[in-house]
Amino acid sequence: MPEQALRFGISDGHGHRAVTWKLWTPPSRSDVYLACRALGGVLKASLHQSGSWHVAYSQKTFEADVQGAIPSQQDRFMKKWLRPEPITPGVTLAFRIVTPYSAVTSPINQRDKKVIWIPNCPPGRATEIDIILVLPTTPVTGWLGKNKMGTKLIGFYDLVSGESVWAVRWVTDMPDLSQATKGSGWFYKGRNEEDLKSDDLRTLVFGTEPDGSRVMYDCEVIGKRR
Repeated sequence: MPEQALRFGISDGHGHRAVTWKLWTPPSRSDVYLACRALGGVLKASLHQSGSWHVAYSQKTFEADVQGAIPSQQDRFMKKWLRPEPITPGVTLAFRIVTPYSAVTSPINQRDKKVIWIPNCPPGRATEIDIILVLPTTPVTGWLGKNKMGTKLIGFYDLVSGESVWAVRWVTDMPDLSQATKGSGWFYKGRNEEDLKSDDLRTLVFGTEPDGSRVMYDCEVIGKRR
């Protein structure tokens, strides 16, 4: 079986987008990977068939840019966790990506040709993309959340193990990050405040949901301009 992959992102229909994502499984494997395409593979989420899941830098990136620069980061693994319990029999909500309406600001470029485009949500709302794993013994009619939540299908594919991987989207309320854990900021090696002076500065915020799924918030950063 060749590599299975979905590439998707949110667009305003007028030449701007949020970050784009790749969800994929290598040939003849049942591990699932999720990465922000702009990061070029330096950081990704790995959902292994074994149930050992993590978000980690590549070893090369960790050694070149992170090691010694961020005191709390002693190895390349940002987060490790076990596959969460199913939200319903045979269905695991693995990952959420939440993008506020205001974050669709980056210009679309030539690299975005093969992307499945998702229309931006209404002002004041956010788009949630859910990555879901389904056991082969679980019947699925249409796609997950279609009737009860009004989700729309982005795409799906089957794994060698018999499980299937689904990506669905729906419009939700704006995330409230006012209670997010406060911490200290650190720069990667060779980076400083000058690197914050950009017209297209973005951040990914990681979190954990009560159901055990992990979430990434894709946000625009309002920083200093050149």
